[in-house]
Amino acid sequence: MKKSILSALMVCSITLTSVALPMAAVADDYDTKIEQQDEIINGLKTKESEAATKLAAIESDMLTTATKIDELTAKKKTLKNEITKLYSEISDLNVRIQKREVQMRNQARDVQVSGTSTNYLDVIVNSESISDAISRVQGITTLVNANNELLEQQTSDKEDVEKKSETVETQISVLETSTKDLKSKQDTLNNLKLEQEIAKNDLEAQRSTEESKKSEFVAQKAAAQKKLEQEQAKQAKQAEDQRKAEAAAAVKLAEAQAANPGLAQTNLVEENGTTSTTPEAPKAVETPSGNNTSGGSSIGTGGVSAAKKKAAQIALNAVGQTNPTGWGQSGECIVAVQNWLNAAGVRFTPGGPHSGYTQSGAVQVSWSDVQVGDVVQYENALSPDAWLDGVHTVLVVGVKGSSVQIVESNNPAGSGYVSTTTGWTPSPYAANFRAVVWRFPG
Repeated sequence: MKKSILSALMVCSITLTSVALPMAAVADDYDTKIEQQDEIINGLKTKESEAATKLAAIESDMLTTATKIDELTAKKKTLKNEITKLYSEISDLNVRIQKREVQMRNQARDVQVSGTSTNYLDVIVNSESISDAISRVQGITTLVNANNELLEQQTSDKEDVEKKSETVETQISVLETSTKDLKSKQDTLNNLKLEQEIAKNDLEAQRSTEESKKSEFVAQKAAAQKKLEQEQAKQAKQAEDQRKAEAAAAVKLAEAQAANPGLAQTNLVEENGTTSTTPEAPKAVETPSGNNTSGGSSIGTGGVSAAKKKAAQIALNAVGQTNPTGWGQSGECIVAVQNWLNAAGVRFTPGGPHSGYTQSGAVQVSWSDVQVGDVVQYENALSPDAWLDGVHTVLVVGVKGSSVQIVESNNPAGSGYVSTTTGWTPSPYAANFRAVVWRFPG
């Protein structure tokens, strides 16, 4: 929409939304997470150390057991040699016993112990001389004594065989029992070692997982810090661009004021709903006194609420800003007006060019009764709630006599620029469009 008179060129200081604090908070959050991961990792390392100590103790016990098994194996080998030798001795004794039994049977046939007196008498009677008889008796005695000695030796050897056999059986039993006990202990230690190794490996896996998480947090913190640096650089550039824009706008304002001494620069809403002007406003614009002013229409002078004055001031403070445009963006005309009113506590909910007002409780008033805080909406008379080319929204921020000051955004369309115009009157530029003045409660 083309302006009816020259717009006052103003530049308002833009307060950049700083991301430094939120980004710094994000970095602090990552520091906390990294510290927590360090605590978890250190705890797992402690458990790993304890598991390694237990594993070392088990391995030491296994080594001791293995040494005992080796000793027992060596002892078993020695015992086997002793058993072999003992069995050889037993075998020899058995051979001797068998030979003696044969010899004793042969002697028994020659000398019968039970008939010794008769045999002795026969020997003496049959002897050729006394000396022969003595010799024969001595021979018989020798045989009897020898036979008795064999019997005694036989008995002794048999007892020896029994003792040695018992010794062998006892040693074998002890050896088997010891071997069985050591193997059982070795199996138990093997199971304990396996369980401890599994526990240790599980702790190592957990630590690896937690260290991976820590690495992710470190990388995320680095990314956040990098983003913070980029945002700070962006803010610095925006601040520099804003400084240059303010300087350029100031030059343009000075040029405009020099070309038009009657130009009003309005930037403050007074308690009575009017605005202050610097320099002095044109003489043709008078403060209303109940009668029509020269060359102007009669403008309503009803009371204006503090909230609406505040909304007007917020809008004036935004003059000179350039905001993003597009559906729902703050640089769009109706979105900007909604933001200014809502910021001051005047409810203006999103909606269509017509329904947005009715559902917010606003009512239509005539242009002759326009006041600070009213909104002028260009809508299509045939389709009031349609978003068509020609829809536009402005906020009334000042009324002085017949002169009305407005603040609008996105004029020209797509610029997102916030500007103000004094001496403004509604003038829809699209066919079938009309200007509707809306007044909100509050």
